[in-house]
Amino acid sequence: MRRKEKKRRRNLLLVMISIIMVILIFKLKDNGISINKENSAQASTGNKDNSTTEKILTGKTIVIDAGHGGKDIGASGQNGTNEKDVTLAMVKNLENELEKKTGANIILTRNDDVKVSLADRVKISEDNNADLFVSIHFDAFFTNEVEGITSYYNKKSDEPIAALIHDQLFKNGLDARDRGVSFGDYYVLRENTRPAILLELGYISNSTDEARMTSEEFQTNTTNSIVDGIIDFLKDKN
Repeated sequence: MRRKEKKRRRNLLLVMISIIMVILIFKLKDNGISINKENSAQASTGNKDNSTTEKILTGKTIVIDAGHGGKDIGASGQNGTNEKDVTLAMVKNLENELEKKTGANIILTRNDDVKVSLADRVKISEDNNADLFVSIHFDAFFTNEVEGITSYYNKKSDEPIAALIHDQLFKNGLDARDRGVSFGDYYVLRENTRPAILLELGYISNSTDEARMTSEEFQTNTTNSIVDGIIDFLKDKN
């Protein structure tokens, strides 16, 4: 009788020990999951922070000017390309990249196929106290063999930014003739008291330049080059 009682107690003790062990295992497992979840959340937060692009031009205002527009089509290419269309495409690409990379306030003198007077373009720059005004154009000549890219400034103080962006354009292996940086007596530069440059990004009258300027590769590479130049110029400006 005593032997049976001892055996029963021993079996009961084993059952209780087994139950306690199961409870401990589940508790340890739950704690491990919680820790892993916490670590995952921290890692996720850390990755999110690291992927945040530093907005290095916050507080700056950049005015991007698409040449021509509306009834003023600008120059026309041999294959029917109108200057007003490719300038608008380029400034919209610039707007997107600048907003994404810099945090600057980006203002377009036109964001549609409308005519804006030269005086109004300058007024937009003046009224917004622009840190930089960039006018986008495509050149033309009465013979179709002339080609290449030229960057213009009007005031001597604006020559460095014209040169900087011009150099950036050709750093990425741009397959175009380099026509250099030159003085330009253009209204939007001459009458603008804000830092201002004008870029002639190819001769639309030249079939090779025309084909290049309408390509996605050119639009992308040129956009990135101009954006890089703007960032280099403005990042250390107070």
